[in-house]
Amino acid sequence: MITAQQIRDVYEKASSEFAASASYRHLLGGQADADEVRDFIRNVFLTHYLSSHIVALCFASLPSDAASLLKENLLEEMGRSEAEKPHSALLLELARGAGFSEQEIQGLIADARQQVAIFCAVRVPLPTLRELCLAVLLETVSFEFMLSRCSGPIAAALLSHYALPKRALQWFELHSEVDIRHAEEGLQVVLDYLNFHQITDSSFEHILHATFRGNVFSRRYFPPTSRVVARRSATATAPRHIESIAIYQLRIPFRQTFSHAQQSREESDAVIVRVNDPEGIVGYGEALPRSYVTGETTASMVAHVSEQLAPRIFSQAFTSGWQTFEYMQSSLSDWTRSQDQTAGVIAWNAAFCSVELALLDWALRRQDAALSDFLQPIRREVVYSGVVSAETPREAAAIAKRFKDFGMRQIKVKVGTGEDVTRLQAVRKAVGEDVELRADANGAWSAAEAVEQLKLLRPFNLKAIEQPVGANDFEGLRRVRNETGIPVMADESLVTIEQARRLIELRACDFFNIRISKCGGVTGSLAMAKLAREAGIKIQVGAQVGETGILSATGRTLAAHLSDLAFAEGSFGTWLLSEDIVFDNVAFGYGGAAPLLSTRGLSVAVNEESLERLATKKIELHR
Repeated sequence: MITAQQIRDVYEKASSEFAASASYRHLLGGQADADEVRDFIRNVFLTHYLSSHIVALCFASLPSDAASLLKENLLEEMGRSEAEKPHSALLLELARGAGFSEQEIQGLIADARQQVAIFCAVRVPLPTLRELCLAVLLETVSFEFMLSRCSGPIAAALLSHYALPKRALQWFELHSEVDIRHAEEGLQVVLDYLNFHQITDSSFEHILHATFRGNVFSRRYFPPTSRVVARRSATATAPRHIESIAIYQLRIPFRQTFSHAQQSREESDAVIVRVNDPEGIVGYGEALPRSYVTGETTASMVAHVSEQLAPRIFSQAFTSGWQTFEYMQSSLSDWTRSQDQTAGVIAWNAAFCSVELALLDWALRRQDAALSDFLQPIRREVVYSGVVSAETPREAAAIAKRFKDFGMRQIKVKVGTGEDVTRLQAVRKAVGEDVELRADANGAWSAAEAVEQLKLLRPFNLKAIEQPVGANDFEGLRRVRNETGIPVMADESLVTIEQARRLIELRACDFFNIRISKCGGVTGSLAMAKLAREAGIKIQVGAQVGETGILSATGRTLAAHLSDLAFAEGSFGTWLLSEDIVFDNVAFGYGGAAPLLSTRGLSVAVNEESLERLATKKIELHR
């Protein structure tokens, strides 16, 4: 049974880690520049401006005794009299004191509203509303706990080091006083919630882990977009050898069948690679081989990792941090080259991806860094598209309508399997004209067929047609682009760097669909993105159907980093998978929105028990 002391220990640990963090000490030590201080104030504002809405949600979910404890907190947030201003008003004074203009403040308010929607929506894949409210309650109470300890020193630093006027610091000063009481009351509120809603200990532990992954306070106050990235120049630790490699072949059932012109799937066939060093530090990678894309099958990929790549890994000493990525960059061409293309393998990109991600995860964890520290994000969230598989027109329309009702404004529909016109017609009718539609034929047509079919699909105002012709028909892609006027996206035609250059040379497409597993990991994906940017080609960061949280998290970081991003797909998580192998919730929330991920390594924690249980085969290799 969960006790108050267990919860207090979690809050104490998170608060202590925050107070010891480099970003916090940098601010309190007077070393932050003006832009960093503004970033900090902005993030505090975004986190707390609409806190009364969050507290109200918690209040509504509590039993009556616990609700009475939280009622006082809610009234204080809202302001009980003219003498006691709403906390939102105090935050407005803080923003003005930090030099934000009224126009900038209106932008902050708009961003704060969006932040609240994301705050709750990203938790939607939790099984029921009671779990969602528990996650929100845990984080809400944790901030009261931390602020009772840290808001006083923060206010003092802002006053003495950065010359913010004292009147602007009332919000911090208030929380240093009242949150001591609220923090202790909050522990009882959480316990009452657990008892009333009969939350099991295992469910509580799962939600607690997901809520406090990394450090929740650093994630809100010092997110990657506002953090000065100094880790590139950090002193590297001594090189280490990888002592063991484990390869897992998974079978994770889908919640529903997913079909397109090349394949119909009812389960994920992801391959996971785990690397270990002598100190017990672990890294995880993932790939999903596709015979009709790179030529790799699950069996051939696993054999290639075991027989070709593992010996190379064992022979090399790797350094923590970004140096490992630079080594993988130099190895990409050699490690992915297919020596005998008559065997059908275009490139060993999935095999490379699985080991590259595992080594990156390991190297970043050794340096206590996140992938987003190096692939610096230019957006605070990634908005994903809905994808409708090749269903009957009626089923496709129903799925598309659910996406629209969930706030999504970009939907891709699979075509090339018959009934394309009827399917698109039904989908367009279901979602209306305010939703953008794309279509994906997965190479089902010849160039002539594609031109004719797309004439019939023109009334549905497609924003792009993805891979209308076979993977090797580069001239066909160009013909479709020139004759239909519909923007063309290359997918199966985009596996190697040489293919990327060929597509650019022929002006055969408007978009590259960069899928990390298909394109050779982060290394290959960034190389293709660079070519695309130089050629003026927009990018979709795509996904293999059935990715677990490992690839989803990596794709999120890549999508947040790329300046030429047009669309993002993936991060379906347990919307599609019956269960995931990571503790973290990687699934997109309302509107397709999903926040940045910035904890250690690739920013997800693998559930070893789930990984072992879902594996149909495991190979262990040792140095």
